[in-house]
Amino acid sequence: MKVTIHQPDLLPYSGFWFKMATSDAFILSVHDQFQKHGYQRRVTMRDAWCSHQLVGKPALVPINTVEVAEGWQQRITDVIRGRYAGATYFQSRGVELVERIRACQGHLLHEVNTAMIEVVREMLGIDTPLLITEPPKEAAAERLVEQVRMVGGSAYLAGPGARAYMGDDPEARFREAGLELYWSDHQPTTGDSIVTVLMDEADPMAVVLRTS
Repeated sequence: MKVTIHQPDLLPYSGFWFKMATSDAFILSVHDQFQKHGYQRRVTMRDAWCSHQLVGKPALVPINTVEVAEGWQQRITDVIRGRYAGATYFQSRGVELVERIRACQGHLLHEVNTAMIEVVREMLGIDTPLLITEPPKEAAAERLVEQVRMVGGSAYLAGPGARAYMGDDPEARFREAGLELYWSDHQPTTGDSIVTVLMDEADPMAVVLRTS
């Protein structure tokens, strides 16, 4: 079973969905540390930021303890309408996306983002199960190995950015743990939110599954 792991980001770019679509299980890493300037709270749409308004100024705390200010549904959908109302597929997909986001619930950052991830996952037709594990005890590559084992996985699909924190020779470390390590070869057409792909592309899943 191939497993991938990612933080529950805000309507993330196509590489997130590639990992989900090409794995057998997708772990939402809600216990990771919140990154003030990371993608848990913001994403680009039409090359400009769309951001959550948070309660207080969280720092050095887990993602699943961060609170989002009330009215987040309206703020996100206002940005989507404002930037994509004239897009080719706004009427066929954008209206549905806006309506479904407005119906989402939650007040913690991971709840809010996961609710929107579920909406987009269904719109893309991805059925990979989303899982949440117990808080891992290890760090770096060992942390990933630990989580893959928690769900009975035999392989891990890593994103291109993972090399920065997985240390030297991660393939050997996974091999020693009895696991296979794969690297995503997704080729994005944009670094923008998946919303841009949904609004502009005739076949969003073809874009999601695009490889180099």
